[in-house]
Amino acid sequence: MNRRQQTANFLVAIALAGSVAWICISVFSSLGGQTDWTKAWEYRGALWTGWKITLMISLAALFGSMIFGLLFLLGQRSSLPVVRWSCRAFLEFVRDTPLLVHLLFGYFVIFAPLISRPLSEAGWNDKLLIGILLLSIFEGAYLGEILRGGVESIPRAQWESARAVGFDRFQIYRYVIFPQALRRVLPAVAGLFVSLIKDSSLLSVIGVTEYFYNTKNFISRSYAGLEGYIPLALGYLILTLPVAWLSHVLEKRFRHET
Repeated sequence: MNRRQQTANFLVAIALAGSVAWICISVFSSLGGQTDWTKAWEYRGALWTGWKITLMISLAALFGSMIFGLLFLLGQRSSLPVVRWSCRAFLEFVRDTPLLVHLLFGYFVIFAPLISRPLSEAGWNDKLLIGILLLSIFEGAYLGEILRGGVESIPRAQWESARAVGFDRFQIYRYVIFPQALRRVLPAVAGLFVSLIKDSSLLSVIGVTEYFYNTKNFISRSYAGLEGYIPLALGYLILTLPVAWLSHVLEKRFRHET
């Protein structure tokens, strides 16, 4: 970077920082004395508990979505037509309907009547477990489509070369196809995982007391505004920024290896 570029970069950074500072000052000055952060401090226990539950939901759903994503990928590439068509039909159904519908219908119509009572009698939180399962299936369907696109983008010569050296189906996927496909779909996968973390807030519609649910209760009880929304935004930023950062690190690593 030459001297002119450094100067331009510095000036743009100063302009952006000044703009953000001006917006923040204008917003807070317009509110005047309307904010009372002692309200958020009084509800810190409920907010912290909700954030931890959201973290647990996100981690569990990330793991579950990877399992379902691989299953949907293999199902779409199955040699049995009925398996391929079933997976294709389910994936189209998921992609064409909102997550909110899946949560309401999946919980109240399908899973709650079947397994809610056994889970409750066993001491488990049925709403939490069913919510994680539904979120994993929904996001796993999208992940399966992303992985399928990455796998099918690999040239046919790569498959044939792997078979020529004696690799079986598992070894072809493990050592040849997946490493190349992941390089191509990594940005899309990272975006999906970030969306999964944010979509966990929708589990509140079935009564899961996660971060958004507890924040909403705090706002409704204390008539808070920014005292609730700012911690809510920061809480989700803390969860999503590491995923985005890890994605950038892996992209640079794969680019270097390539």
